[in-house]
Amino acid sequence: MIFSVIVPVHNAEKYIKEMMDCIIPQLGKSGMDAELILIENGSTDNSPAICDEYADKNQFVFCYHYGKIGAYAARKEGIKKSMGQWLIFADADDLLVDTAIEDICRGLTDASIAHKPFDIILYNAATSTNPSQRKFNFPFEENKVYGGALKDSFYKVMCEGDSLNAMWNKCVKRELAVEVLLDDKDMFLNYGEDLLQTAAFLDRAKGIVYLDKILYIYRPNEKGLTGGYHIEYLTNQETAWNKFDSYVKKWGGERFVTTVDRRKALTCSIAIAKLIYSDQPISIKKTELKNIFNSEFYRRYSQMPLPDWAPEESMEIHKLQISGGALQKLFLSGVKYSAKSAAKRVIKRKNKHV
Repeated sequence: MIFSVIVPVHNAEKYIKEMMDCIIPQLGKSGMDAELILIENGSTDNSPAICDEYADKNQFVFCYHYGKIGAYAARKEGIKKSMGQWLIFADADDLLVDTAIEDICRGLTDASIAHKPFDIILYNAATSTNPSQRKFNFPFEENKVYGGALKDSFYKVMCEGDSLNAMWNKCVKRELAVEVLLDDKDMFLNYGEDLLQTAAFLDRAKGIVYLDKILYIYRPNEKGLTGGYHIEYLTNQETAWNKFDSYVKKWGGERFVTTVDRRKALTCSIAIAKLIYSDQPISIKKTELKNIFNSEFYRRYSQMPLPDWAPEESMEIHKLQISGGALQKLFLSGVKYSAKSAAKRVIKRKNKHV
């Protein structure tokens, strides 16, 4: 078998049919030796039934139910179940373009790289709001195998920004995935899991190839496993960053430490934004803000400068974080957001009855 497509699923009933309907025709083509593995991950909507329905109707689709084990563990279970030589990772609320698997297959057999060892294929992506524009400005060349010392280009990009974090724009040789899996300790993570899995794959890869094509469409989903605010966000991220630090030192000694620390500062700002701009009760916002402010990770990194590429929202949050009376200012921002959201809901209900 050539390909296994691995898809963790959590509360994706609004999206998963579109994802299935773009993958299944590609796998169902004559001569395509492939499978689709759905790892149902504790959904509270109709996702489990939808997954089972697709598995019942398609002999190359398999669905496994594990409960809410986390995105990190879900992918690991998918790897264990896989039979393909190459593993394609995708999220249930996104899309593969219609020619994605065919293009990946051509990339694997490209004559210019066919006799060189490589075990990762990276490709570009786009957002659903702008599907024709590349999401990432990668500095890599096509038809080139980045192995040995050349992998430093990937280490640099991995440490300096988040463009390589996601698992969903990579095809990985199963041998490499299993090697990483066997050496990995069990870990429940919903946040930062991509960072760790990608870092482990890059670190051990014999070679990496880049396809300069948009093969994946990313769609935000606030009801997904990592969408919205969750109480474990910052603690999960702290676990991930602490483990990632070992790769940072291995790849560049002290070269990337300051850069990565600024990314940790961004994580703190994102944690605050997820909380205060959520629909959590005001009492929860107050309690959680205090917990975040008291955490060792937040105290250590939150006052550091953010990366130059940080989103505008995070920049605005960070200004409050480093100002006097930060806790009170951020809490008031959360209260104002809650009040505006409540007013919008009242207006929406009134309009429904007009």
